[in-house]
Amino acid sequence: MAGRLVPGIARRTDMDSVYTEDHPAAAQILFDCVAGSRAYGTAQADSDEDIRGIFVLPAAAYLDLVPPPNQIADARNNVVYYSLRRTIDLLGAANPSLLELLYMPADCVRRSSPEMEQLLQQRTLFISRRCADAHVGYAFSQIRKARGQNKWINQPKSGTAPRKEDYCHVIPRERLVGGAAPCRPQGLAASGLDLTRHHAARLEHARDLYRLYDYGDAARGVFRGDALAVEAIAAAEESTRFAGLLLFNEQGWKQAVADHQNYWTWRRERNEARWRQQEAGELDFDAKNLMHTIRLLLSGKSILERGEPLVRVSGEALQLLRDIRTGRYRYAEILAIADGIVADCEHLKACSDLPEETDAAAANALLFRLTEAWEARCR
Repeated sequence: MAGRLVPGIARRTDMDSVYTEDHPAAAQILFDCVAGSRAYGTAQADSDEDIRGIFVLPAAAYLDLVPPPNQIADARNNVVYYSLRRTIDLLGAANPSLLELLYMPADCVRRSSPEMEQLLQQRTLFISRRCADAHVGYAFSQIRKARGQNKWINQPKSGTAPRKEDYCHVIPRERLVGGAAPCRPQGLAASGLDLTRHHAARLEHARDLYRLYDYGDAARGVFRGDALAVEAIAAAEESTRFAGLLLFNEQGWKQAVADHQNYWTWRRERNEARWRQQEAGELDFDAKNLMHTIRLLLSGKSILERGEPLVRVSGEALQLLRDIRTGRYRYAEILAIADGIVADCEHLKACSDLPEETDAAAANALLFRLTEAWEARCR
C-alpha cells in the first residue's frame, strides 16, 4: 500500500508514514489488509471493499497534552486504522473484529512489518474463553439489530421530522369548568387550540402538564424553537385568559426525533443493493446481517475447537452462509441454526483448556516491546 494514505490524514515525505490532522506526531502503518466479506469468502459483485489496519505512534506522543487518536477512518468507515495501543487494548478485551486481523488469509494482506510479525507470533496470547463469549454476545446483538432494521424496512419514516405539536394533548377549559366527566385529554388538532396564540405556565406537582392562557395576537407562543417556554401569568389574568390544560409528552417527542434521525442516517449510509430483497417483499429480515451472525457464531466455535477464529470460510459452512444470504432459510430457521451453534459452544467451553481471559500484564509488556522495537528500527 506504499503511497496510499487513509482519507482525512496528510502525507509526509516517508511514503509509509502519516501524521494526523489533530496531532503532530508521526504515525507509521504497521499492517493493512482487505477485511470483511472479501476476507471471509462471502463477497458478492456489489460488496464494499473494507480496509483495516494498524498504525504505531512514538511512545512520547502519549505524553502530549493533545491525545493521539485511537483510530483513523474515512467518512463511511470502509477504511479504518487502529493505533497499536488501541489494538492491544481491544485484543485484550476479546474484540472479534480486532482478533480476526491476527488471522487474516495471506491473500488479503497488503502490507505488514517486522513489528506486526512479532505480534502475530504472540497472537495466541489473546485467545481465551472470553473470546468465544464475545463472539456469541456480538452475534446476538446483530440479531437484535436485524430485527430493528426489519422494522425500518416495513415501517419507513416520513421525510418530515416529528413535530412537537403531535405530542400534545389538551383538556379545554369548558371540559374542566362545569364540563362532563371524565375530562379525557384530546389531541391538539381535535381541540382547535392554536398554541402560537397561547402562553403556558407549569402546573404544580404534575410532570409534563401545563396551564394554557389565551393571549391572542399578543402571544409569543408556547413553543420557541425546540423548547416549551414557561411563563409567569399575572394574577389578574389567571381566570380571564385561562384556556385549559396542556399535556406535552416531551420524552416521546425526543425519542421520535432520535428514531427519525437514525432511520434517515441508515437510509443515507446503507448499501442499496443489500436491501432489494427486503423492500421487494421477498424477505422479512436483513439476510446479510444474519449471515454474518452465523459466521460470528461459527468463528466462536472455531476458537473453542481449534484455538483460533474462523476468518476464511469454506466448504459446507460457506455454502450455509451463501444460502442464508440468498434467502433460502426463513428467519425462524436461522435462529434455530444459531441456537444449535451456541449449544455446541457451551459444550466445548465446559471442557476447554483455554484461559478464561487474556493476561493483561503480558499484553501490556507486548505493547511496550513492539513500540520499542519500532522506535529502534526507525531511528
